[in-house]
Amino acid sequence: MDSPRRISALALGLLLLVTAAGCSTVRGHPVVGDSVVRHGVDPSFVFGTDSSPIDELAATVVTDAQDYWRRTLPRAFGQRWHDLDGGFFSVDTTDTAAEPPPCTAEVSELAGNAYYCATVDAIAWDRAALLPVLRTNYGQSAVLVVLAHEMGHAVAHRLRSGATPARERPPVIVEATADCFAGAYVHRVVTGDSTRLGMSTAELDDALHALINFADPPGEGVTDEHGTAYDRASAFQDGYTGGPAACSGMTAADRRLSGDWAGAEQHAGNREVPELLHERVPAIREHFRELAVHSGWKWTAPAVRAERDSDTSGCATDAAVYECRGDILVDRAALDRLTYEFGDRAAEIPLVAALATDALRRAGGITDTRRLERAASCLSGAHTAERVRGSGHGSAADLDEAVRSVLAGNSLFAGETISGFAALRAFRTGVRDGARACPR
Repeated sequence: MDSPRRISALALGLLLLVTAAGCSTVRGHPVVGDSVVRHGVDPSFVFGTDSSPIDELAATVVTDAQDYWRRTLPRAFGQRWHDLDGGFFSVDTTDTAAEPPPCTAEVSELAGNAYYCATVDAIAWDRAALLPVLRTNYGQSAVLVVLAHEMGHAVAHRLRSGATPARERPPVIVEATADCFAGAYVHRVVTGDSTRLGMSTAELDDALHALINFADPPGEGVTDEHGTAYDRASAFQDGYTGGPAACSGMTAADRRLSGDWAGAEQHAGNREVPELLHERVPAIREHFRELAVHSGWKWTAPAVRAERDSDTSGCATDAAVYECRGDILVDRAALDRLTYEFGDRAAEIPLVAALATDALRRAGGITDTRRLERAASCLSGAHTAERVRGSGHGSAADLDEAVRSVLAGNSLFAGETISGFAALRAFRTGVRDGARACPR
């Protein structure tokens, strides 16, 4: 076979190590009572199953995904689907007597992992140290997305007959293609087309958090495996919005953005919030003042003040940055948390979004709150791209920090707002196409 022996999507051990060290990474959060399963599937067909609820969840996902591809592959590519020849393997990696699954010599090779084994056309997962951790920290939707990614490898393997051998394709493209196919399948679940599974937009945000946590840390020589958080989120969203056709024939040019920024200058460490406010707020205000002038708006930049120094009565919100009686107020403790969790570029994003929102609102062209949020997210993406590309004082790492901040959500608006997934789509439009592509 042309495919590699094993295609692995995850690196949970590294994730947990990095998280414990307090580095810039999305951290999981306990999820209580979530359930994406509507009608579960008996996992007895899974090799090595203990028939536990976690294996029932996994069995339901892979069964539903195979049904989706059985119907979709002929329509999208004129090719017949066949179920996995080698089947599915569930392994308790804490059991030293457990039988190693295909593509491994030792059970420990699967620890904290899941993978597609191309040589026998099989998928294996760790039911002890992977799936329960995903479920606890991100919800059942994260388990769904991880297994959908492995099914994406199986789809790509079927489509590669007569095409470029997998060993000649960059690993980042192999992984991006699987992420893209996963997005196409997950769209079916979120829109209610699956009778077995269902996922809310909030659960979709949680799942995407998990996916980008299994990204490569940006930097020379490491972004050629799975791609950065921006790469992974982009590939998944391309499949989600464009369907399977958006995934086939993916090339390195489709994932070029992180590579373009990989050589840019990295800033030394994270700036403290007072330093961030002192250095960046004037520049951000000037950026949107110039945009307003070029767009024919009349806009006077609002004052940006510390929340603790202002009268916040009647302006209750849990946002890190928000508007109150014409001023932009900053919760410094909240920005400190964003800097600690993700990095200082993540703390800058709410400031950019707040000033973009104020400029858009005073321009008067957008009155719908959701559309206003999308436009502000788009302008935030355009500003991020312009600053990093134009100044050379940023990197793909800065972009990933921004992506995590956008997905985490820091809405200026109370009540019903757009999802992190939708905000990230708008942000990517701004990064890719600039401010001219954003609604006005």
